[in-house]
Amino acid sequence: MNQSRSGGASLSGSEQIIVSLAGMWKATVTVAVRGESSNLAARAFVAQMEGRAGTVLVPKWDKYRPRNINGRQFSQALAVGYDAAREDEFNFDLSGFGQEETPHATVSGSAPLGATQIALNLLDGEGPRPGHYFGIGQQIYRCQQVWQENVGDPTIVQFWPRLRAPAPSGTTAIIDRPVCLMRFATDDTGDIALSRAGSGMVTFDFVEAW
Repeated sequence: MNQSRSGGASLSGSEQIIVSLAGMWKATVTVAVRGESSNLAARAFVAQMEGRAGTVLVPKWDKYRPRNINGRQFSQALAVGYDAAREDEFNFDLSGFGQEETPHATVSGSAPLGATQIALNLLDGEGPRPGHYFGIGQQIYRCQQVWQENVGDPTIVQFWPRLRAPAPSGTTAIIDRPVCLMRFATDDTGDIALSRAGSGMVTFDFVEAW
């Protein structure tokens, strides 16, 4: 969601648009709730989020993903998941998800806060293409342009929105299953209206938290 402002069109018809340097991601997830187990799991998740106070890592599921060295699309099966054995997998309020990371690319050099270009060392596959999503830590970005200066050089990726935090050299670039740190869009997001049969559809609306 680009955040732009305008004073309106002038008498000549020209208009100046000022765009926020940050922008913001929004996400909507709709899930089917069936039976006791899924009902209780959904209620527990909503309770743990504590309205807009909690945060959670939301995966970006995508049909068109980068491919590995064998030409197959990277799997998204383990995008996120709980790991009770590691406390650092959770956010401060225990509502976050952990991420199983397999490094397919790393940052070459370093990128400062607010950057819109980053150099990547590709460890497996062709890397991202324009239009692909990738992640650095708990933030997600979308590729605008991708190129190499010379054969064998790091891959340069131009992206949006701007980098949320500095990315030191060697940082893992998540090109297979990026996630975004988010919170509920409103305090009442996730309220469940179930039928007498104990089933229904639940929609969660999220906005980026960083």
